[in-house]
Amino acid sequence: MLLVFYIAIMMTFVGAGMAVYYWLARPVSPFDERLREINPRLDRESASPQVARKVNTVIVERVAKPVYKMTRPSNRNVRRLRRRLVKGGFTSENSVQVYTAIRVTAAIILPVLVLVLLLSINYQRGPQFVALVLLSAIFGLFIPSFILSRLITKRQEKIARALPDAIDLMVVCVEAGLGLNAALQRVGREMELVEPVLSNELAITNREIRAGKPRDEALRNLGDRTGVDDIKSLVAMLIQSDRFGTSIASSLRVFADSMRTKRRQRAEEMVSKASIKLIFPLLLFIFPALLIVLLGPALITLYRALDQLSK
Repeated sequence: MLLVFYIAIMMTFVGAGMAVYYWLARPVSPFDERLREINPRLDRESASPQVARKVNTVIVERVAKPVYKMTRPSNRNVRRLRRRLVKGGFTSENSVQVYTAIRVTAAIILPVLVLVLLLSINYQRGPQFVALVLLSAIFGLFIPSFILSRLITKRQEKIARALPDAIDLMVVCVEAGLGLNAALQRVGREMELVEPVLSNELAITNREIRAGKPRDEALRNLGDRTGVDDIKSLVAMLIQSDRFGTSIASSLRVFADSMRTKRRQRAEEMVSKASIKLIFPLLLFIFPALLIVLLGPALITLYRALDQLSK
C-alpha cells in the first residue's frame, strides 16, 4: 500500500506539472488564428500567447541552455539529434537544447524518486539497491528517446496515410493548368483540415521555394524532414520529370495509381495480421470465460455425482 501511495503521489505531481505547462503554453486554436488574420489587433490585445512565449524563453535561457552547455555533445550527435527532432515535428532552433535538458532532468529526477521510495519502504541495502537506482537512471535517460521515436513513427504514419489523397489532388491541380509550385501550395492549403502535418510540410516547402531556394533542393528537404519513403519516391519522380522534361501530370497519375495499389496492399496486410493478433486476447480472456461457462455446470454435476457415489 505504501508503494501504491508513493506512485500515486509521483503521478499526481507529474500530471500537475504537465497541466501547468499546457495551461501556459497551450497551442492556439485555428479559430483564434483565423480571427487574428481578419483583425490583427486581436494579436496585440491577447496576452496569453505572449505569456507562453515568455515562459518558454525563460525555460530555454535559464534551464535548457546551461544544461546543454554542461553536456557538450559533439557536432555529429547534434546534427543527428536535430534531424530526429525535425522528423518528430520539433523545428524550433532551441529544440536540441530543450531535449537535452529533458533527458538530463529525467536521468536525475527518476533515480532520486526511486531512492526516496526504496528508503521509505526500508528496502534492504545492497547490490540490488544500487542496481535499481542505476536502472532507474538509465531508464530516465532513454525515456525521452523512446517517446521521440514513437512520435516520429506516428507522424510518419499520418503523412503516409494522407499522401495518396494529396497526390490525387495534385494530379487534378496539374491537369487543370497549375504549375508544380502552385499545385503544391493549393494541395497544402486544401489538406490543412484533413491532415495538418502534411499541410505544414508542404507549406514549409513552398516558403523555401519562395525564399529563393531551388525547387530540387526544397523537395529533397521535404523528403529529409519527413523521412517517409513514399515522399522520397515522389520527390525523386518530380525531380526527374522536371530535369528530363517529361509530363509532370502523366508522371503524377502513374505515381498516384501505384500509391493507391500500395494503400490497398497495406490494408490487406493489416487485415491479414488481425487474425494473428486476435489469438492472444482469445487465449487469455475469451477462451477461459467460455470454458468456465460451458464446462462449469458439467464439472459441478460430475463432482456431486462422484460425491454421492463415495458416500
